[in-house]
Amino acid sequence: MYRRNISHLLSSVGIALALFVVYQAWFKPVYLPPSQPISTPSSTADKAKPESPPPPSQIEQDQVREQRRQMRLLAPGNPPPDHRYANLLQEAQEELEKHQAGGAQAKLMELPPTALAEAKVARYAAALWNNLGLEHERTGDTKAAAQAYAKAVSIEPGNRIALLNLAHAYWAQRDPQLTTDFLERLIGLAPDEPFPHLAMADLLQEQDRLADAAQHLDQAASRAQQDPSLRSYLQAVTAKVKRTVQVEQQFTAQSSAHFTVKWDGEEDQTTWMAVLDILEEAYRDIGQRLGYFPQRPIIVVLHTKATFQGATGSPAWADGLFDPVLGRIHIPTQGALTDLPWLTRVVRHEFVHALLHERLGLEAGSLPTWLNEGLAMHLAGDPWPDLDEVLSGVAAGEITLIPLNMLEGGWGRFPGELALVAYLEGNSATGYLIDRFGMEKVRELLTALKSREPISGAIQDRLYLPYDQFQRQWVESINARLSKAKG
Repeated sequence: MYRRNISHLLSSVGIALALFVVYQAWFKPVYLPPSQPISTPSSTADKAKPESPPPPSQIEQDQVREQRRQMRLLAPGNPPPDHRYANLLQEAQEELEKHQAGGAQAKLMELPPTALAEAKVARYAAALWNNLGLEHERTGDTKAAAQAYAKAVSIEPGNRIALLNLAHAYWAQRDPQLTTDFLERLIGLAPDEPFPHLAMADLLQEQDRLADAAQHLDQAASRAQQDPSLRSYLQAVTAKVKRTVQVEQQFTAQSSAHFTVKWDGEEDQTTWMAVLDILEEAYRDIGQRLGYFPQRPIIVVLHTKATFQGATGSPAWADGLFDPVLGRIHIPTQGALTDLPWLTRVVRHEFVHALLHERLGLEAGSLPTWLNEGLAMHLAGDPWPDLDEVLSGVAAGEITLIPLNMLEGGWGRFPGELALVAYLEGNSATGYLIDRFGMEKVRELLTALKSREPISGAIQDRLYLPYDQFQRQWVESINARLSKAKG
C-alpha cells in the first residue's frame, strides 16, 4: 500500500515516535525481544491487533508440504521382470530414493522411445518421471519439475496425478501453457478435484472475466469438503470476486500490451493516457532493475475518492493498493491530474508490489512486508526522509526500534502512527540493504524466497551474515549518521 501527505505527521514526529522510540543519551538502539510486545499506550496497542493468528512454524509447514508431496507421488511398483531395461529402471528408482535427481534423470534419458511402446514399461517410466518432478520441486527447481511432469504426461496422457502435478507446476510459474483447453481436459480427468477450478478461475480473472471466474470458484469450494480451511478461503475469494463484478460492471476499460486500465465514469482519454504513460515507463525501468517483467497484462483500476476505500477495504491512511488475491492495482483518482508527481509515485509504488507478487508466485507470502514496502518506496522514487533525519529531531533518550521480524506480517490494521514508523523502518532497512549489498543481492534474496527459504536463511545464504547481525549493522549505520549530525 502507498501513503502520502506525511508532512503533518513528521512535524509532530515526537508524538508519533514516542509511542515506539525512546531515546538514550548516546543514541544507542536496544532491540525488544521478539516475544515481548511493543511498549505502547493501551489505546494504540488495542488498535494494532495482529491481522491473523500466528503463522505455522517452519517445521509445521515442512510437515504439511511433505504430506501433500506423498499424495502426489506415483508408486511405480516393480520393473517388468526379465525386461532388457529392468535394471536401468531399477537404477533410476534407486537414484530417486537417494534424492539424486540428476542421476535419476540421466538413467531415464537412456531409455529409448521403443521401450515405451510396452504398456508396463511406459507406466513405470511415467511414474518415475512424475516422482522426478517432485524431487526437482523439493529443491526449488520448478522449471525442471514442470519438464519432468510434462514428460510423464507425454508417456501416459491419461495419468491423472501426473497431469495435476503438471498443472500445479504451470500455475506456480504462470506458464502460458496453462490454458483454458488444458484445464478443461484436466477437469474431465479429475472432476472431483478443486484445484483445476481454482486455476481456471485464476486464469479467467486475469482475462477480466470475473463472472466466469466466480462460477469456477463456487465449483472449487463445493469440491473442497475435505479441507475446511481451503473451502473457507475459496468462499471468501468468491465473495470478493462477486463484489468486484458489481463495483466494476459500469467501468470503462482501455488496454495496451502490458496493462488494462479501468475507471468509473465517462471515457477520459487524458486520464487513461497519463496513467498508461506512467505504467509503461515503470514497466521498463522497474522491470529492468528487478530483472523481471510481467508475463501477463496487469489490471489497474482507477477509483473516485468516494469508492476507493469501500471497493478495496483499504485502511484510511492508504492512497493506493495492490490486491494480491485478484492481482489488481487500485488507485484513487480525485485530483490525480493536478498532482502528477504524486500520481507517478503511487502508480510506480503499486506496480512494484504487483511485480514482486508475480515474481515470487506461490511464495509471495514469504516476502517480508518491510522489504516489500521498502522496495516499493525506493523503486517508486518516493521522497521519504531517512530514519536518522527523523530521529535527529526528537529529544534524546533510549531508542527502541521495532525489530524487523515484527514487521514481516501485514500492516493493514496498524493505526496511522504505527504505520508511519513501520514505513520509515522499511524504507531505511531496504535502503541500507541496497546501498550496502547492491540490487544484484536483492534479486538473489528474491530468488531464495521463491525457493521457499525463510528470510533469515536467505539473508544468511546470500549476504553471508545472520538476520540479527544484518539488523544490528543497519542500526549501527543509523547511529553513525546520528552521531555525525550531532557533533
